[in-house]
Amino acid sequence: MKKMLFVFNPNSGKAQIKNQLMKIIQVFSDSGYEVTVYPTKAPMDGYQHIVDSEGRYDVIACSGGDGTLNETVAAILKYSGNKPPIGYIPSGTTNDFAASLGIPRNMVKAAAYIADGELFPCDVGMMNDQRSFNYVAAFGAFTRVSYGTPQNLKNVFGHQAYVLEAVKSLSTLKPEYMRVYSDEIETEGNFVYGMISNTNSVGGIKNLTGNDVDLQDGLFEVTLIRELNNPLAVQSLINAFLTKDLSKCDWVCTWKTKKVRFESPQPVSWTLDGEFGGEHKDISFSVKEKAVEFLIRGISEQN
Repeated sequence: MKKMLFVFNPNSGKAQIKNQLMKIIQVFSDSGYEVTVYPTKAPMDGYQHIVDSEGRYDVIACSGGDGTLNETVAAILKYSGNKPPIGYIPSGTTNDFAASLGIPRNMVKAAAYIADGELFPCDVGMMNDQRSFNYVAAFGAFTRVSYGTPQNLKNVFGHQAYVLEAVKSLSTLKPEYMRVYSDEIETEGNFVYGMISNTNSVGGIKNLTGNDVDLQDGLFEVTLIRELNNPLAVQSLINAFLTKDLSKCDWVCTWKTKKVRFESPQPVSWTLDGEFGGEHKDISFSVKEKAVEFLIRGISEQN
């Protein structure tokens, strides 16, 4: 019998998993899995439990928000031997990466996608070759929208909580002077936002970084928003968000790359998959191509 470790965050989203847990386990059991369930107790608790479980399970499944998935992937990358495939049941507020993988928001359906899914090798990002991220690393105006939004506000208002925080941050834009280096482009200037992403959905907005995002091509999308120093610039950016096409905004610079480096005179705060990633004056990002495998459905439709 195949063995599965199922790690879940009981407080993620609106704590919906408490009403679905038995149904989820039944789906896995009916598919021939012997399931070990582990509810997380604190940040990085799930990460450590998965690291300590190396070699014991055929599949590592997890349920929670982006932070839970980040911990799961980071733990699997630590394995020195075989890396088991990952199953993901999203229960967070935005679930951008799950949307990119075509995973449904319905938790029982997501469990079924794991139970009879196909292997999908996926790229993973690395910060300074030390810390991983699944879909986005970012600095600037909107980076506090995720980890700076209170959990109770997320639970009550859902995605609207992020929108409220994002609008609030627009009024306090503080540009960061950055020098940016990559094989494709070198640039510098004052930027209010920047991100390195591998996702079809950012902040719940699909195709914001283009229609040709490939999660397994060894490339990430870089997006930089320059200082908005007049009302026309602000309106141009708003229009770009509304039309879901940042590439046509004169204050936005976008390109694809395998690695990119940022330098700044002052420490800049970064987030990784919505969680605080530290303050850095010199920071590099690279791609580990097809570093982990997910169990999902509809691979042929996604490629």
